[in-house]
Amino acid sequence: MHLIAGKINIESKGTIQRVPVIKGLNSLLNTLRTLLFALSILSFTPLPLFADDIRFEVTLDRNRVALGQGMQLNLTFHGSQDVPAPDLKDKEGFQMRYSGPSTRVSIVNGRVSRSVTHMYTMLPEKTGTFKIGPFSITYKGKTYTSNPVTVEVLSGSSAQRGSGQRDTLTSEDLGDRMFLVMEPGKDKIYLNETVPLTIKLYISNLSVRDIQYPDFNREGFSVREFGEPRQYQETLQGKRYDVIEFGTEFFAVQDGDLVLGPALLECNLVVKKQRRRTPSFGGFFDDDIFEDFFGRYQTYPIQLKTPEIYMTVKPLPHEGRPKNFKGATGDFKFHLEAVPAEVKAGDPITLKMTIKGKGNFNTVTPPVLKSTEGFKVYEPQIKQEGNVKTFEQILIPETEKIKAIPEVKFSFFDTDKEKYRTITRGPIPVKVQKTKQETIKLIESKSTEPVPVVKEILGRDIIYIKSNPGHLREMGFLLYKNFWFWVVQTAALFIFLTFLTLHKRRERLRTDSRYARNFMAHGKAREGIKAGKRLLKEKKVGEFYDSLFKTIREYLGDKFHIPPGGITPDSIKGILSEKEGGEKILTKIKEVFLECDLARYTPEEEEKIHKAEETFKKLKEVIDYIEKLKI
Repeated sequence: MHLIAGKINIESKGTIQRVPVIKGLNSLLNTLRTLLFALSILSFTPLPLFADDIRFEVTLDRNRVALGQGMQLNLTFHGSQDVPAPDLKDKEGFQMRYSGPSTRVSIVNGRVSRSVTHMYTMLPEKTGTFKIGPFSITYKGKTYTSNPVTVEVLSGSSAQRGSGQRDTLTSEDLGDRMFLVMEPGKDKIYLNETVPLTIKLYISNLSVRDIQYPDFNREGFSVREFGEPRQYQETLQGKRYDVIEFGTEFFAVQDGDLVLGPALLECNLVVKKQRRRTPSFGGFFDDDIFEDFFGRYQTYPIQLKTPEIYMTVKPLPHEGRPKNFKGATGDFKFHLEAVPAEVKAGDPITLKMTIKGKGNFNTVTPPVLKSTEGFKVYEPQIKQEGNVKTFEQILIPETEKIKAIPEVKFSFFDTDKEKYRTITRGPIPVKVQKTKQETIKLIESKSTEPVPVVKEILGRDIIYIKSNPGHLREMGFLLYKNFWFWVVQTAALFIFLTFLTLHKRRERLRTDSRYARNFMAHGKAREGIKAGKRLLKEKKVGEFYDSLFKTIREYLGDKFHIPPGGITPDSIKGILSEKEGGEKILTKIKEVFLECDLARYTPEEEEKIHKAEETFKKLKEVIDYIEKLKI
C-alpha cells in the first residue's frame, strides 16, 4: 500500500506472499501507523461506482534482456478486476509461464479506479529482436485488443554493456553453459547385443534444481532402468563443467537401421530477478520494508534435447551357428559341477551350471545335456546376481548302470570377435550303487496260557428283533445348539480373517511398490515433521529447510509414485488440478518448494524464523489435504 499526494494504491499479489522484512521496532511502528492511516481514509471515503469501460494494456519490465535471463510480461486490464487470465502458449523463441495476478485499487480525490494485472514469466531461448503481441481476449461478449511490445534478446556480455546492469547469468550463450549429450557405446551392433548408454548433463556456473531422469525414443530397443546418477567435473575446450551422468544399457530387439533418441531432460533454472529502483520518499512512506528476500530469485522450466543417433543393427550370422545355440550374445565363461558324486539309484544329484561374463543375460538359457538316457530330469532353478547366472538342475539316476553324467554344451555368439563359440564341460563321473531291497517278516508268538472262557448271558449277546419299537427319545447332545460352540467358531473365523488380511497386506507391500510407497508415505512424513519441529525449536533454520524440502519431496513422490528427484509442482499439476481445492493446495506446494529452495541462497538471519514457521504450516496443510484424497 502506498500513500502519495492524496492517492492510495492497494496492491495484492496472487502467487508470492509478500512478507515485510522489518528491522527494528521503529520500522514496525511506522508500518502500523501507515496501515492505520490508510484504513481510516478508506473507511471515511465514499466509494463511487466502478466504471464499466475496460482498457487492455501490455507492458514488459524491461525491453532488453540477456539470453537465459528471465523477464516479466504484464497484461493489465484497467476498469475491472474480474477478467480471467488469458491462456498464453509458448511464443517463438520464448518459454512462458503464468506467475499469478496482481490487483490494484486507486483512490484519487474521491474517485476510485481498479485494475488487475496478470503476470507471465518469459525466458528467451535465442538472440534477436522479437515483437510480442498484440493480444486479444473476449470478456462478457466484448473483444479487447492490447498494444504490441518489442524486446531485444542479447548475449550475456552484450546485455551487460547495453544496460549497465549485472545479472547472475553472464555467459556468452546459454547453449554453452548447459547442454545435454547422449553417447551409446557404439552405433553398429548385433541383434541382442548389450551396449552401454550414457546421457550427460553439462552445467557451467548456473543454479539448477528439480533435475528429472532423461527420456528418449527407444522404438526397436529394450532399455534397462537408469541407475543412480554420477556427479563429477569435466573440462571441455578449456571450460570447467559440472557433469551429471545417467548410465544404463540397451539392446536391439530387431535388426535394420534404427533411430535412438532424441533424449529429453527437464529441469528448473534458478535466476536472480532484476530489481527496479523506484524513488523512495524515506521515513514513514519508505516502501523497502515490504521487500521479501525470497522474492529476489525465480525459477524457469528448461527442456534440453540431444540430436538423434542412427544405429545399424546386424542380424546374427547363419554361418557357423551351432545346433544347440539358443540366442546368447556376449562373452561368457561356463563352469559345471555335480554333487554328490556317489549316490544310490533313485537318489537325486544336483547339477550346478554357472555362467559368468559380460553380455545380454536375458538371452542366456540353460545349457543342454548331450543325453538324458537313464536319468529322470527336472526343470532347472534359475538365479541371477549381477553378471553371474546359475542353473541348478536335479537329475535322478534310475539304475546302477549309470557311470557318468553326460557332457554339457553352452554356445553363444561373441559380439567382440564376431563369431560363435561353444564351451563343453563333462562328462562328470559318478558312482551309483544298487538299492538294497528290504523284506518284512511276520513273527507269531505262541502263548502257553489258556484262553479264559466268558459265560454268555442270554439276551445280552443276542438281541431279538422287536415287532414294536416302543417309546423313542433323543439320545446324545447336539453340539450345534450350544451357545459357546458358536462363540468359539466365530472367534476362530475372526482370527483367521485377521491373519489372512495381514498376510495379504504384507504380500502386497512386498510385491506392489506403488501401494507400499503410498502406505508408508504418511508415517515417513510424520517423522519428517517431528524433525522439522525440533530443528525449528533449536533455530537451525538452514537444516530446517533442508529437512522440510526432503520431507515434501519424498511424501509427494511416495503418494504419486514418482521418483523423488522428479518431483516438481508441474509434475503433479494434472493430478491435483482436477480435485476440489486442488489449485489452492498446488499453490501452497509451489510456495513451499520455492521457499525451501531459495532459503539456500540467502544467509541465515533471525528474521527467517517467522517465514520458516509459515512454510512449516503450509507443509502440514498440504499433507492433511492429500491424506484425505483417495489415491
